[in-house]
Amino acid sequence: MSTETRIEAARGGVSLRSVLALPGSPRLFASALVGRLPQGTAPLSILLLVRGSTRSYAAAGIAVGAFTLATALMAPLQGRLVDRFGRRRVLLPSGVGQALALIGLVALARGHAAAALLVITAGAAGALLPPIAASVRALLRDVFDDPLVRERAYALESVAQELVWVTGPLLVALMIGATSPAGATLMVAGLCILGTLVFVRSPLARDRARDPGARRRRAALASPGLRAMLMPVALTGMGLGAVEVGLPSLAVHAGSRSASGLLLAVWSTGSLAGGLWYSARSWRSHLAARYRNLLLIAVAFTAPLIAARSVAAGLACGLLSGLTIAPMFSCQYLLVSRTVTPGSETEAFTWVAAALVGGLGAGSAAGGAVIGAGGVAAPFALACLATGTAALFATRVRSRVPAAA
Repeated sequence: MSTETRIEAARGGVSLRSVLALPGSPRLFASALVGRLPQGTAPLSILLLVRGSTRSYAAAGIAVGAFTLATALMAPLQGRLVDRFGRRRVLLPSGVGQALALIGLVALARGHAAAALLVITAGAAGALLPPIAASVRALLRDVFDDPLVRERAYALESVAQELVWVTGPLLVALMIGATSPAGATLMVAGLCILGTLVFVRSPLARDRARDPGARRRRAALASPGLRAMLMPVALTGMGLGAVEVGLPSLAVHAGSRSASGLLLAVWSTGSLAGGLWYSARSWRSHLAARYRNLLLIAVAFTAPLIAARSVAAGLACGLLSGLTIAPMFSCQYLLVSRTVTPGSETEAFTWVAAALVGGLGAGSAAGGAVIGAGGVAAPFALACLATGTAALFATRVRSRVPAAA
């Protein structure tokens, strides 16, 4: 019996309580949740702010695209800086810089500045997004020595990430109802500073003494395991991006544009439920094989959306499609934690985040493009194709990612 098999067989005695029992762990997860709220709130607030200023959905969409693309492009650089100089020295300036960029965007929008200037400013805000998600995933690798407890921690982390995406748009909607898109964007600016400050002051997130040789270590992409992970992660993101476009188009096709948000919310709720179920169970399979199998199950669970033509069918099939998202991310985080080059932990997770965001953008664009030719079912067929291809690439991961020690 292999080392990993013995570990998996003993998993039954490990629960989420084991994760939260570590002193400072509940505060770490709570502060990371607050610190990542700008991720879930900024895109919608920027979309509505720029739309209100320019009266153009095209300009608003380009502004959000610039924010997302800049985040993906700059994340690996920020991750490398965190590994080299420490979290506090990088995250705090980034959080303050992003807040100032968002405040500047509000001022420009109120002055009805040119759309190009709004897009550039939105891109600057995206480029300065603090890599808190990557930082907390790298921290989990350091603070949880027991691989069993660490896997539970990554499962909890995947659920926390889904909470960000579910609660973020709701916060923006509440602020817009109480004030305006400008008020919502200023709220996001405040969250940038507050969330980053709360996270870096968490006891477990404080920078430790660094190895003097860390600066001379290899870059994260020197790891064959990390390179093997990037393609399935990007393809998974493409599948998710296609579904994200397909669900609103299904609502419009069914004659209920207002149901778009409900379909997306139910999809995210499915992910939350799947993450909680996954984290509460004991698993005996090899981690890399489990990751591949979850991708295949995701194809099977998304396929019913191809036949959905009503809001009711979309709700049921969307909930089913969402069930595998958080478990896939949980496996993904743990696999990446086993591939990282010492001294480049945060950078490794930012590369994965960049691949995921790039895939999401490509999937959203492709999903929208295929609707005209293939109808409302086309984005879901594209999602199945992309996720199935990700499962094929994931077969290479097992040979390149070490088993648990």
